[in-house]
Amino acid sequence: MSRRTARKQAFFILYQSDVTGRPAGELLGRWRAYRGELEEYAERVVRGVERERERLDAALDEVSAGWPVWRMSAVDRTILRLALYEMLHVEDVPPEVAINEAVELAKGFSGEEAPSFVGGVLRGAEDRIFGKVGDGEPG
Repeated sequence: MSRRTARKQAFFILYQSDVTGRPAGELLGRWRAYRGELEEYAERVVRGVERERERLDAALDEVSAGWPVWRMSAVDRTILRLALYEMLHVEDVPPEVAINEAVELAKGFSGEEAPSFVGGVLRGAEDRIFGKVGDGEPG
C-alpha cells in the first residue's frame, strides 16, 4: 500500500475517534475486524496522533489565527493533527509533503474553503516550527 492510502486509513480512524470519543486503539481493532488489512504506517500515525494530541492541538491553536481547534470542523481538525504529527515526528516525510497530502485530504473530505484553510494553518506551523526558508533565522 502507499503512504497516501495509509494516511486515508489513519484519517478515517482518527476522525471516528474524534467524533465518537472512543480511543483510537480500540478503533484500530475494529478496523481490522471489519475491513481487514491496515497499513503499518496508518497505525503508527494513529497511535502517534493519539499520544501527542494535546501538544498538536496547542501548536495548532497558536498558528490558526483566532480559530481555536475546538471551533474547527472535526474533519479539518483531524487532517491538521495528522499532518502536523507527520511534520514533527516522521523524519522521512518533508513538511511540504505533509502539507500537500493534507490539502488533498481536505479537497476530498471537507468543504470548499478547507484546502486553503488547512494549507494556510500548516504553512504557518511550518514557518513557526522550522523557520522561514531562506531567512537564515531558526524558527
